[in-house]
Amino acid sequence: MPTYFYRLSARSQRSFLKSDSLVRFDFVPSSAAIALTAGLADALQLNATSAVEAAARALSSELCRIAGVKQVRVDVMGARPHVARGELHGIFYVTPPQRIVLWMRTAKRHDIVKPRTFIRTLLHEVGHYFDYALLKLDESYHTRGFFARESFLMRILRPENESA
Repeated sequence: MPTYFYRLSARSQRSFLKSDSLVRFDFVPSSAAIALTAGLADALQLNATSAVEAAARALSSELCRIAGVKQVRVDVMGARPHVARGELHGIFYVTPPQRIVLWMRTAKRHDIVKPRTFIRTLLHEVGHYFDYALLKLDESYHTRGFFARESFLMRILRPENESA
């Protein structure tokens, strides 16, 4: 366990352990979700924030529909902010209104983010949302289980790019 685990409250430790034990969702992607994932990758090549945002919102909405949870808002911004630990790729805001914010360009060079990286970032933030909305966890931690669930979503939505 990470050292901070032992400083968590008993309730937070239970949430952490539950998250760590869940390595996948009961989730079967629709053909629409797979097509929307490919469409998001294509939209990035257009270099238009509005097109990427529309594609990210459509994919997120489809994933939420499949999971049977309320849709979460997705906003796509231009260049990533640079923070002390590096570049911020995306963020999930827990407090209402819940939303996901993603950035489609790198902080320093303003290059378009690689499609695989952008899609994984979206799925990472959707994963945080699913921790609350679908799995009913009190908190969403970066556990081994969390990253396994993120990888699971990536594998089932981009099966042709498993090793890429």
